[in-house]
Amino acid sequence: MGDSWTGEHPRRPSECLQWFNLRTYNGVQRVTTGHQELIDFFRALQHYLRSEDEGKEEVTLQLILNLSAQCGVCFPCTPSSSSSFSSLHPQLTASSINLIHTVRDDASLEIQESWDDVRLQLRRHLLGRLSSSSRDHPGSRQISNLSIPERVRCLQQLLFLYPKSEVLACYQGLRSQSVLDIMRSSLSSSSGGETGFDRLAMSFRSVVPALTQALTEELHVLSRIVEPHAILGFLNAVCFTTVARELASLVETECETALRDNPTFSSKIKKYSAKSRASVAPMEPPVKNRSFSLTSHQLKALTQLVCTLLGFESKMKKLVTNMTFTDCTGDNTCVKGILKKRGDNLDMASDGKISSAEPLLHTPEGHVLEFNWMSAFRVLVPHMERCVKVAVDDVCAKSLQQEEVLHSPGHTSVTLSRTTEHTSITHVKEDSFYTRSKRETPKMIAKFCGAIMAELDALLPLAVACRDSSLLEVRSSFVEACGRAAFAMLGRLQERALEVPSSAPLKNLPALLATCIYVHQRLEHYHARLKDLNTAAAKVSLTLLPIQKYQETVNALKEQLSHYCIQVCFMCILQDAESHNWADSKPFYEGERFSFSVQMWFYFLCGLRSDLWAVLPAQLAKEVLGQVVAETLQWLVQRYARAHPSYKRHLQIRCDITAVLMYVEQLMWSLCESPEDLVHPKSSSTCVIIAGGSDWPYQIHSLCEQLLTVLVIVTAPLPLLYSFSRTFMINPVKESVPHQPNSPVVHWLNAINPDLFTEQAIQDGPKSQAALACQLRLLTSDPGSNLRLLLRMLLYRDCHLPRVLLQNSYFCQESGLGTSTENCKAGDNFIVALFNLFSCLNNVPKALTQAFQPYLERVHIWEYLYTLADTTQTVPVVISCVRAIITKATNSILVHLVSMVMDWQATQEPSGALFKWNIPESVLAKIPKEWNYMPLEAQGKETATESIISQVTQAMSFIFTNLPFAVASVPLPVRFLFQEAEVHLSQHSLQLHLVGLLLWAILGYLIQGLEDVDTLEQISGLALDRGAKDRLSLLAECLQASIGIQHKDVPNPTVHKVLQVLEEKRAKWTTIQLQKARKLCSDSVFEQGKGSGDAAAELTEQKIGLMLLEVCHKAGGSDYLRQIYHIIQGNEVGKHSLSPAIRWLLA
Repeated sequence: MGDSWTGEHPRRPSECLQWFNLRTYNGVQRVTTGHQELIDFFRALQHYLRSEDEGKEEVTLQLILNLSAQCGVCFPCTPSSSSSFSSLHPQLTASSINLIHTVRDDASLEIQESWDDVRLQLRRHLLGRLSSSSRDHPGSRQISNLSIPERVRCLQQLLFLYPKSEVLACYQGLRSQSVLDIMRSSLSSSSGGETGFDRLAMSFRSVVPALTQALTEELHVLSRIVEPHAILGFLNAVCFTTVARELASLVETECETALRDNPTFSSKIKKYSAKSRASVAPMEPPVKNRSFSLTSHQLKALTQLVCTLLGFESKMKKLVTNMTFTDCTGDNTCVKGILKKRGDNLDMASDGKISSAEPLLHTPEGHVLEFNWMSAFRVLVPHMERCVKVAVDDVCAKSLQQEEVLHSPGHTSVTLSRTTEHTSITHVKEDSFYTRSKRETPKMIAKFCGAIMAELDALLPLAVACRDSSLLEVRSSFVEACGRAAFAMLGRLQERALEVPSSAPLKNLPALLATCIYVHQRLEHYHARLKDLNTAAAKVSLTLLPIQKYQETVNALKEQLSHYCIQVCFMCILQDAESHNWADSKPFYEGERFSFSVQMWFYFLCGLRSDLWAVLPAQLAKEVLGQVVAETLQWLVQRYARAHPSYKRHLQIRCDITAVLMYVEQLMWSLCESPEDLVHPKSSSTCVIIAGGSDWPYQIHSLCEQLLTVLVIVTAPLPLLYSFSRTFMINPVKESVPHQPNSPVVHWLNAINPDLFTEQAIQDGPKSQAALACQLRLLTSDPGSNLRLLLRMLLYRDCHLPRVLLQNSYFCQESGLGTSTENCKAGDNFIVALFNLFSCLNNVPKALTQAFQPYLERVHIWEYLYTLADTTQTVPVVISCVRAIITKATNSILVHLVSMVMDWQATQEPSGALFKWNIPESVLAKIPKEWNYMPLEAQGKETATESIISQVTQAMSFIFTNLPFAVASVPLPVRFLFQEAEVHLSQHSLQLHLVGLLLWAILGYLIQGLEDVDTLEQISGLALDRGAKDRLSLLAECLQASIGIQHKDVPNPTVHKVLQVLEEKRAKWTTIQLQKARKLCSDSVFEQGKGSGDAAAELTEQKIGLMLLEVCHKAGGSDYLRQIYHIIQGNEVGKHSLSPAIRWLLA
């Protein structure tokens, strides 16, 4: 790192290479250096390098670098096999550069041989260091024992001696062998007894992390040495070509083993049409080829291998792009196969196998990553093509046969299994193809279909990866097998649907409908995954015919289910002639209150709701139940509207209608999405209904209003009804609040539940406590986890529900001391879920503090925030969450500081070689006097101290430069929490006056992290020696002193000097940076959180949707919402913790 405010970088000896360009020095004056002096100097170096002295190579290298840096001597950097060394000239400049040229060929040849011998010995030493891992630790999975700065230093020294192309060629050979050693070590050490393709898949799964780590280190090394396009060429030659060759060799070996163990013969017969048989030559006899059969397990092992390689490829793409800022994928038009394929760099045999020839000793400067690993599978194409069909057909036939056996006359119910989440296969950006949410996915499906779809899901990645033209036969085989399996399942599902209701129960229909929906969704997913417009694979995609057939079956089953349920109600349940004899003068069953058929109708709907909720997607389940309720309710309205009850029967009809309205009110909680839909129903437009929208809630409200009118007219006393009608005709009642014509006023809810649905709530919508109760009731009645409603409920009325839950929890109760360990753990999980959720909501930054307000005040969280960096004390769980966020904000700074220290050490350790080992007088005496070389022993200590001060000043500059970015990385809700806490910490106002509480915590974590060596080694992955620890400790002292903390009685003079230099570079710059960072944790919070007081007034459906999208895009965001949902719905926090609040809200 250089000066952060000037943009300058410190010059290193290796950077002197840039000075030695002869074209940049025009008109120089030359002085004579004798040939013999040069020869004597080089010979002295030769004798020294052949001695037994310790560290002779490091001393020689640093001496040469110092001669170049101090004296301007240009040592030739020509290829080792080049004759251009004859251009040596015995002339040196009198100014900053001394040039070595030649006059006579015989002298220059002698100088060339001496210099070649010197740098050859130095080259052996440097290459030996770079290849130390493969030599000393043959079984090691590390690509080198050297640290990254040490490898960079070795390569820089090699580049000083030889041209870049030659250095990279040698380094490429070393690293190719290292990659090969890592792979073979993993293959030889694979345990568990796996054989064949299983062993291959397991080995590559275990070797990919090691390769990724090794290539990550190489990217760090190469990014400091060469250009990005050269890095891509290096990775192609070293890693991807090596892996592809080794994979091809291993696959070929496994094929030979399989042919030896399981030989079969397949005949390939050319097919001719009947029309052309007369005009063609006689058919040749069948050609028999040796082949072997791949089992379903072996195909899955190959699929697992493909997934591993695809994941490795994707990870490397992202890594290279992020580190080199280069689009390593190339243009889409140039891409063929998985990545761009370069034919002239891969030795391909005529049969498509990768040649085992040694890699070329040059590094092509490729502009894209070229990982042609799929070519290794070409030898398997005939076997996979045949066995994919066989595997799918076998699983399909076996599953259908098992279903047939289980489907006996006494067991006609469909056997169900839960749908598994297909998120483990994420190699080709699963999310960009599979867009179905959890609410749209069925919960349970028929077991036999689940087994078949699991087999297809397992083989899908193999078909997706076969995009190259030579592999399309495998994809075609999968498409064909998938189509046959889809139609076989469809036939069996239709067959089972026809058995309802004659020989199978009604609950089979929802299960069959859910299965059809699931298969239809998966087929659409397959179509999206196999559709590739950029390659020839576009011609081999899943046809739309099975998708269309399943869509038609879904519609038919949905219609069959709703029609059958409605007919059951019409023809059986609601047909009770005796109880509907309204003209009977006798009371119904000697005073029984309401009809038995109404009660059975409600029980049937509850049972149907249970069946639908268990298997179908949430929205479809609501639509089916809403249709059945609406159409049966319409029949009931017609029945009671035509009734003319006798005096003895008017009580029965009053009880019937009242019971119907009460039952519908209970069912409406399951059909509506929000309190507004419940109180202010709106009629959907024709376009919405055609597009699949539901209009049933609006129809149900209209029918209930009609039923309430019937209740009043039929059962009200005649004098009261006459008086009301006369009054209404004389003085008509005007609506106090106008309403839209397509949104009827739902008076029936007020008549059934006046406590909850008051007149004000009917007109303006539920408010305050009533709205919260409605939201909670809707949430617990929904068939799935309605995350949108949950988020709205949590934010309603300044996070009223979380505050009530926490106030009634053991966290804020005196009796919480006797809470069991299990309940305490559940409560802590609830706190963590709430905190992680609210910390994501940057649109409402005050929500986190508002939700936790009773908890924060009860547990006195403010003091814990002041001592946040003190990791020795036991803290509440919410403080652990805050610590995790601050740690994440500071870790990147700490990792970079460690990298800076390691770079400094790598730069200075070679210079220290001149002080560890003395340069022989025989070498010093032979240095030409014209070079004016001055040894560094006299100024060693002074230079080291100045260097440490300069380095620590650079690190301090880096910290204060990046401090505002660290604050900005903290979520807004957490920043507002610190701002609110600062108000409660007036006793620490003196310490917090300059930096504020959040900056106090961040700087405290930086200081504590710099002193915690174990944590630094863990987050950086680098081992720190005593020198690195001392410099980091000095940096921590300087950081403490910069914010006014002084722990030592005697101030460190080096700390004072660092701060003085920092102030001299730019006056008051650190104070300005602190103020800039503090502004980010005060003004920005108030600006964005100014209008977020009442969530009910401002959080529209659109804002809730945007916030839900923001939460779900965070890692684990949707999981936290679902965890809170399950806690509220199932009251899993503990019977003695949060249950009183939930019971009170539900009461």
